[in-house]
Amino acid sequence: MHYPLQPLQSSPPNFSLHRRKPEEEKPPNSSKRSPPPPYPGTPAAAKPFWPSSCRGSIFRCRGGTSRRRTLEWLNSNNFRSGCVDIQRSNWVLLNFDTMKKIRIDDVDWISELPEPILHHIYSFLPFKKVVQTSVLSKQWERTWRTYPVLEFDSSVFNIDLRDRFLDDKGGKKEIQRIRQRLFNGLKQTLRNRCFRDLTGLNKFTIEMQFLRNPEFSSFVERCIGCAIGSNVKELKLKFLTFGYEWYNLPKIVLCAKSIDLLQLQGCKLELPSNVKLSCLRKLCLSQVFADDQVIQALVGSCPLIEEMSLSECHGFKKLELVGLDRLSDIKILYNKGIQLYNRRLEWVVIKALNVHSLAFVGRLDECDINVAYCKNLKTLSLSSTFIKDEWLCNLISKLPLLECLYIGSCHKLESIKISSPSLRELCINGCVKLAEVDIDTPSLGFFNYFGDMISLSSNALALSKVDLFLFRDKFYTPWNVKYIELLAQFRYCSEILNIQVVTDEDVIVPVELRQILPSPLSSGKHLNLPISKIPVHFSIAKVVDNLLWIAPHVKTMSILKYGHSSKSSFEFSYKKPIVYEGESASCCKSLPVTCWQHCIKEIKVEITDENEEGRNKIKRYYYLEGPDMYEKIDDLCSFGATKSA
Repeated sequence: MHYPLQPLQSSPPNFSLHRRKPEEEKPPNSSKRSPPPPYPGTPAAAKPFWPSSCRGSIFRCRGGTSRRRTLEWLNSNNFRSGCVDIQRSNWVLLNFDTMKKIRIDDVDWISELPEPILHHIYSFLPFKKVVQTSVLSKQWERTWRTYPVLEFDSSVFNIDLRDRFLDDKGGKKEIQRIRQRLFNGLKQTLRNRCFRDLTGLNKFTIEMQFLRNPEFSSFVERCIGCAIGSNVKELKLKFLTFGYEWYNLPKIVLCAKSIDLLQLQGCKLELPSNVKLSCLRKLCLSQVFADDQVIQALVGSCPLIEEMSLSECHGFKKLELVGLDRLSDIKILYNKGIQLYNRRLEWVVIKALNVHSLAFVGRLDECDINVAYCKNLKTLSLSSTFIKDEWLCNLISKLPLLECLYIGSCHKLESIKISSPSLRELCINGCVKLAEVDIDTPSLGFFNYFGDMISLSSNALALSKVDLFLFRDKFYTPWNVKYIELLAQFRYCSEILNIQVVTDEDVIVPVELRQILPSPLSSGKHLNLPISKIPVHFSIAKVVDNLLWIAPHVKTMSILKYGHSSKSSFEFSYKKPIVYEGESASCCKSLPVTCWQHCIKEIKVEITDENEEGRNKIKRYYYLEGPDMYEKIDDLCSFGATKSA
């Protein structure tokens, strides 16, 4: 294991690392130990092995035990990058100014770090690894015992603990033995933490499979009691369930005043006599069963709640969020009923003035949503809903501060009309019946569209980025004309235009149309073309020619294979504009815009490929000029044909 190292802020100059002399090799009581061989490339003489930029620094190790240290050096051309193992019997550090020998292996620097920093390091490790550090030393044991986090997650429950699907009696007994041993060990950890160490808990997590047996219920109840008794702040109970089964959540959870984040999955909620979550700020319910009474009591007992997420929940017909002044973020995702309980979400009413973000995913054909009271709403997401044109138009007109709007897979929408002076981002994806979009959004800066060809009318004068992915199932003139008309709506896009296509043919405009129609784009600076499928006979020069007709005088252009790192990038420098008088190029006289072959001065080409292992990127650079630039592009940028052949 390699440990990062860091130079001290102040250190004596001129330090170097040397081999010990033979008489110094064997420390007392270690006659059987033999020194390890020198690291490959390490000089035996007294010569500094790290680069000159690192000299004059003592390196402090941040990790490891007292017997072994790892020293990492950077920017060295003489040795391969890596680490040198430093052992007490083999290496010493010499200060040439004082000739004092320093054993760098005698101090465990990481253990001297302040406890909050060690706890912060723990936060990046799986919980199982955190527990394992407690056996390194007494200092690490104290650090573990004061760590205010317990996470019984997938790193602990990394095997299938179910036995009811096993026919083999021996296999069942083995699973039961492993399960009992694991539960007993975790219970002992809880007893030590809650009753001996008396350490408060900031965060407690259980993430495991739902089991139908008394051992599971007893273990979870013990965990919950310990967590609430330790005034836990973040409580996460996530149970992987199968079918329509839930864990019956103890009622005490809904009465814990210390909790400010509650995340439940696979639980069934029952109403206690007094619901009191007075400190709760974030509530996340996933695959939870709760009836209307429980939901309304739960929401009404959280005066400080700021974020709420309901995902794939069952059992309640209505959701009313009223009087929650701090509520700012709401997600309602795929909440549905089941035939067994005959309950489906029918209507949602949100009356909270400070709600800034609202996301709704799911069926709305039988559900009435009223969010018009959210006057400060800035982000609205509607996906997989059956909303209609008029409903959407009326809703947007009542949201004066709306900045971001996402509409996805809303299959009843046919015509979208949006008028909003504040809207800055608009995404429309996968609405299969959509034929017309009319947007009056002078502040719109980003537009994303994914779907079939549409008729677009726009006055978005502030557009800086556009993403388009158009489905093209037929190649005929009317489609190409609509395609050019659609692109012309983005002629004021000042920065980036991304046109994603399936094949290179999707971006090709027939020559006869190019002869009679003007180029649709005039002000774009950067044009990107992700291609999903690159055919064997692929001419990148032909694609470049078409893109330069679409966007004359573009500054940069990138053509890449979607999902891969292979990319060809072009940077263009242009001559002065050609005046159509005198000796103009004959091929340009009939064209509305000068063809790129006669106005481009130089092309800088950057080709990015993966190496054979597919890990590292290899970049190559070329400069093209002269009348044969067109042919040279295909010769250089043949990645598509090469990979497909």
